[in-house]
Amino acid sequence: MKETTILLVRHGESEGNVLGVFTGHSGYPLSELGHRQAAKTAEYIRAHYQVDAVYSSDLPRAFQTAEYTAKAFGLPVITNAALREVYAGDWENCRYVDLAAAYTDIYSMWGTDFWNAYCVGGEMVREVGERVVNALISIAEANPGKCIVVAGHATTIRGALCRISELYEPALRTFGWGGNCAISEIAYTDGKLKVVADNKAEHLADMLTELPSSL
Repeated sequence: MKETTILLVRHGESEGNVLGVFTGHSGYPLSELGHRQAAKTAEYIRAHYQVDAVYSSDLPRAFQTAEYTAKAFGLPVITNAALREVYAGDWENCRYVDLAAAYTDIYSMWGTDFWNAYCVGGEMVREVGERVVNALISIAEANPGKCIVVAGHATTIRGALCRISELYEPALRTFGWGGNCAISEIAYTDGKLKVVADNKAEHLADMLTELPSSL
C-alpha cells in the first residue's frame, strides 16, 4: 500500500481559549486571531504539500480552521464527530484556574499523568486517544497514497500522538501541548500509523498562542 500522509492541525485560537475555559464539546468559534492563524497555516500547507482531502472535527473552531486549507485547494471539509475534543463533563466551560482549585488532585494529573487524566463526568485521555486513532486509520484507508489534512483539538492530537507512538509514561513528556494551528505529520503504511513530526509551529511566528502552563 502506498504511504498516506496525514497532517493533524490543531484549531486556531478560539473564543473559549481567550476566556481561559475548558471548552470540551462546546461550540466556541475562532477568535479574530484564530482566523488569522488558520489563514497562515493554510498558506504554509499550500506551499509545502499537495492536499487531496480535508477532514475536521464537527466543532466550529476546528471546522472554521479546516475551511481555510480546504478553500486553498478547492476541496470540501468532511466532518467527523470522532475527531471531537475530549468530552469535559462537569468541567465543560469551567475556567482552568477554578478547576485547579476545586479538583486539585484530578486536575494535576493533566500535567503529571496525561494518559490516565480525565475530566470529572467526562472522558479519559486514553479513551480520546483510542477513538481518534481509530478515526485516523479509517480516514487513511479511505485515502491510500494521498495527503490528508485533519483539523482537531489539543487533547485529541496529543492523545493520538501518544497512542500511535505507544509512549504513555508521563516522565517522558515526549509530546507536549501543541499551540493553536500547530501541525503534526503522521504517515500510514502497511496498516500502521507513525509520527513523522509533532507540533510544528514555526510558520506562525509571533502569532503563536498556547494553552495555560498549568496544564
